[in-house]
Amino acid sequence: MARRLPSLNALKAFEAAARAASFTDAATELFVTHAAISRHIRELEEWLGTELFVRTGRGVDLTEAGRRFGSRLTPLFDQIADATREAAAVGDVRALNVTVEPAIASRWLVARLGRFAELHPDIELHIHPTNRLVDFSADQMDLGIRYGKGTWEGVDMQRLSEVMIFPVCAPGLIAGRPNLTPADLNDFTLLHEDRKQWWADWLSAAGVTGIEDWRGPTFQNHLAIEAAEAEQGFALGDQILCTDALLENWLTRPFAVDIRDHGSYWIVRARGAKESAPARAFREWLQGEMAETNRKFAALRQSKAPAKPACPATRLPPCPPNRSPPRRSPRSQRPPGIPASSTTA
Repeated sequence: MARRLPSLNALKAFEAAARAASFTDAATELFVTHAAISRHIRELEEWLGTELFVRTGRGVDLTEAGRRFGSRLTPLFDQIADATREAAAVGDVRALNVTVEPAIASRWLVARLGRFAELHPDIELHIHPTNRLVDFSADQMDLGIRYGKGTWEGVDMQRLSEVMIFPVCAPGLIAGRPNLTPADLNDFTLLHEDRKQWWADWLSAAGVTGIEDWRGPTFQNHLAIEAAEAEQGFALGDQILCTDALLENWLTRPFAVDIRDHGSYWIVRARGAKESAPARAFREWLQGEMAETNRKFAALRQSKAPAKPACPATRLPPCPPNRSPPRRSPRSQRPPGIPASSTTA
């Protein structure tokens, strides 16, 4: 059955003017003249047989009929725009720009990107590691993965995971000391991130006193965890950044005491930005992957098995003077399925 509809140009002019409450702003949005907007709306009013705007000396106001009509038209035009974008993207590779804190990217995200590529071969990910909370519009970013309290302005956010903090070290560092207690940390180097208060908080929760919690070197971007893997001391890690290393026996967690950090991991995007289909796919995949990491860590916490002894085949050799320790090859290899161009500095 044929639809009896007014001119599409007239509908577009009215919807833009109703949304902006201004003929001038509607003309700017649609790249036409003020007179063209006025003419289209007058034609639409004649077609409908009712007034949509009241002309006043200060501008225009919607009538009740205009308000009702506009409230129905705007979501319909949004649906048309979405359908048009999706139709244009069929069969094409769609780019998705994601800004990520470097520690999350290197210690957790990169090893999982191959699975996302298998599920969504039509989405081309561009990963941008930075500690800066970007301007999503100016930097043309679609999504961000951030750690913090979730107090950022100008963004919409969803919590991905809370954060549990606990000491970790290389298994070889504590070889021969099976009955280690938190008080024995006085015998080891404490490795710090920017927030040295973390060690004070954890030692207090463990009931330990008499340890100079401020001593030891300070790192950024969770390099303290990398130093712990190199048998340089004990670092404070969290379940997202350390579960993989715990499962692979690159790190061990000698004590059962965890503390909840004030920060969380979040996925963020520009406030009010409409979520695209690629962004939604990545967000849902990300939520599932982080939930799986939390499930694995929960299983580790429930395990009563003692820490595994260090395996001679995987231990790092002593570091010669003035030389950096060698890295294990498994951590330096690109996971299968990840294109070399998927990350940018």
